[in-house]
Amino acid sequence: MGRLTTLDSRLSTLEMNSSGGYIYVLYGEDTFGRDEAVQSLKQRMRAQPAGEHNLTELGPDTSVAALRLTADAVPFLADRRMVIVRGLLGRLAGRGGGGQRRGASRARKPAQSGPDELQALLDYLADLPWTTSLVLVEDGRLNPDPLERAIPRGRAAIREYPRVLDVPGWVRNRAKLVGVDLDEGAVRELAVLGGSDLRRLDSELHKLADYADGRTVSRADVRELVIGRDVAVWSLLDGLAERQADKALRALRALYSQGESPEALLGRDIAPHYRRLMVARELSLASKEERARVDVADLGLNPATVGRWSDQAAGFERQDLERALTLLLDLDRKIKTGETEPEPALEVAVVELCGRLG
Repeated sequence: MGRLTTLDSRLSTLEMNSSGGYIYVLYGEDTFGRDEAVQSLKQRMRAQPAGEHNLTELGPDTSVAALRLTADAVPFLADRRMVIVRGLLGRLAGRGGGGQRRGASRARKPAQSGPDELQALLDYLADLPWTTSLVLVEDGRLNPDPLERAIPRGRAAIREYPRVLDVPGWVRNRAKLVGVDLDEGAVRELAVLGGSDLRRLDSELHKLADYADGRTVSRADVRELVIGRDVAVWSLLDGLAERQADKALRALRALYSQGESPEALLGRDIAPHYRRLMVARELSLASKEERARVDVADLGLNPATVGRWSDQAAGFERQDLERALTLLLDLDRKIKTGETEPEPALEVAVVELCGRLG
């Protein structure tokens, strides 16, 4: 059973209108499930005649005027277009640029925001051309009531993706989609090791499917494949935190030998590592009362390991971490545009991260 076919059946309420004109609002704390829904819509759009030429993606800094200019445009050699906007509702509601994609620049000055701009967006939804499907993508929670009132009847497809609480149940269901058979011990072990990181769990399930080659995956298989990688990843991240280039490079090359790609390591492990260090450093500077009001899980930190992150973050100044994130952002761009070879470029970046930030 193909992933897209199965995903379509789960998203039966989000079917694209054959004549276009739907307004999708996809939001919630399960960003993995939400992003799969977005990807499904993009694939359907690309399957349409001239679909790729009529697919536009915008970020949270987009103004309502710019959105209107894009959405009002006549489709190119086709009967519909799709505009995907990430984080706009959150920005206009004062939550910041939620939903900003990894690698997106934060250097530009945000467009105007406030009640007037938000109302302008709500007013526009009633006038969206029937030739345009608009997809509003948001992180976290939002109140959908104003949107439901603003969107004409029959044109709204609003769906929340709440945080997944039953991780073992999610693993069982996902394993069926991936096509891998797990025994109950493997399900429990994988749920414990992956925690709430659904992207990582999905990645591990695909690796286990290749590893098992049709047989049932056991707890021992999970520990052999997943924990072995974890040890190398933690060694890599510890080497970066300790600025020990030799240690970090040994771990990085070990991960290469296990089949890990530079792109995955950069986006899934190294960049989030520095973002967590930044969060931990800011938390350490907050007052006790301020820290008590913060749910560290919402900030991407495991409450059980906050102390470890704080200890490592103490070795960095804020500007060190900002420079690290800028370096990684630039590397991500160069890899995606083909300006550099991924494996050696990431090795060079590791050396720079260990040596130039002090």
